[in-house]
Amino acid sequence: MSGIARRAMLLGALALPAVRRAASAWAPSGPIRLLVPFAAGGTNDEVMRSLAEAASRLIGQPVEVHNKPGRGGVRAIAALAAAAPDGRVLAQMPVSALRVALLEHLPFEVPGDITPILGVAGQAFGAIAKVGRFPDGWAGFLREAREKPGTLSYGSPGVNSNGHLTMARLLLRERVQAVHVPFRGAAHGARALAADDVDAMAGPVSGIGPSVTDGEAAWLHVWSAQRLPRWPEAPTLRELGYRLTVTAPFGIVAPPRLPAEATAALHDAFRAAMRDEAFQAMLARNDMTEDYRDGGAYAALLAETARSEEMLIGRLGLQP
Repeated sequence: MSGIARRAMLLGALALPAVRRAASAWAPSGPIRLLVPFAAGGTNDEVMRSLAEAASRLIGQPVEVHNKPGRGGVRAIAALAAAAPDGRVLAQMPVSALRVALLEHLPFEVPGDITPILGVAGQAFGAIAKVGRFPDGWAGFLREAREKPGTLSYGSPGVNSNGHLTMARLLLRERVQAVHVPFRGAAHGARALAADDVDAMAGPVSGIGPSVTDGEAAWLHVWSAQRLPRWPEAPTLRELGYRLTVTAPFGIVAPPRLPAEATAALHDAFRAAMRDEAFQAMLARNDMTEDYRDGGAYAALLAETARSEEMLIGRLGLQP
């Protein structure tokens, strides 16, 4: 087990008692910067801005979104880890930051060098193909992959993204091969699919779902625990025989050594902000599901995610 996974386990064990002991009298001395590790204008940016707006009203200070994309979220988390533990710098924590930290053996620990505040939501994922390309859906993709080894291709939002790794896991289990084509975002991959540059595209529903809505693509499968209300015809991986559910849970984290009273106050404010009608509507519009967890439960999730990511990296032989 890596240092990241070991420290994540310790963090999960210690976080909950600290939050429960704390009082909530703390208030920030000025505006709060919320680091979002994704570019402005994207789904994550829109969702976090909605949450920040609601939290601002409750905290009594502006919660200002600062976009800091790069390296799967590590750039933002590294900046957070170096910030003062005064509650005025927070960050959205993406799962991808754990993966990159493990792959690159980074000098700082994720999540060891953060204070988990709360879990917020999870992003849905799936895979699509052009309408009519595989009339039998996923079964047709696999059949052609077996008949013509190595000729099919699938896109994803990037190397070592959830789309890439989940498809790699499925193909490994089925003992078939397909060429992975990374793109700079799900929307770019969806356009490549429409141009017949790839045979399938895997990624977040918010990025590839519009192609289905527009009638250009059809679902091969979705990776949520249940079928998505917007597309009830799309089968889940579990329905197709895979014991696999893939989402991208994210939450709010603070620098290490944040005082317990600040941790508790920020938790309470953002938990209340999550109940805001505009924020809930934003989640629904982007096919995200609320995944609230208090600080201790969120720390435990990060610990389990670090362990599973480490195992996946070893199993698939991933490289940075």
